[in-house]
Amino acid sequence: MRLIFHACLICSIAAPALADDGAARHKATDFATRAATANTFELKAAEIEVAKGAAEDAKQFATDMLKDHGRAGPMLADAAKEDGVELPSALDDEHQKKLDALQQSDRENFDQAYLSTQVTAHEEAVALFTDYSQNGPDGALKRASQKILPDLRMHLTRIQGLTSK
Repeated sequence: MRLIFHACLICSIAAPALADDGAARHKATDFATRAATANTFELKAAEIEVAKGAAEDAKQFATDMLKDHGRAGPMLADAAKEDGVELPSALDDEHQKKLDALQQSDRENFDQAYLSTQVTAHEEAVALFTDYSQNGPDGALKRASQKILPDLRMHLTRIQGLTSK
């Protein structure tokens, strides 16, 4: 009887810790998936802008996105691996549809369409990375989010300036 009591006591003490660990893992997985998807989307959109765009300021922004997000992707991948989180290998349907729409934009409105997607993408990324850098579980992903966040904020400020002209 005492053995059963002690086993139940140990389980009742360990259960909250295991639940917390599960919640932290879920938060890390959700963040990593959303961050990697956002990064891939911004890279692919920038590639389209560089190939099809006409406005020099939009093309320069896209070129800078290729460089900056090209560095952020491996940083996220390394952090996810260290934290034991698997990243998606492809874009989700929502982001793929946005890329398809951008690709099909007419030449006259193409640069504006690209810049508009980047305002929304960077607003969402800043919110995602801010939340995780402040509230995410400790680990490599949290440290990566804190390193990447200043660049995302700078990108958002820059894209807002480009679209307000």
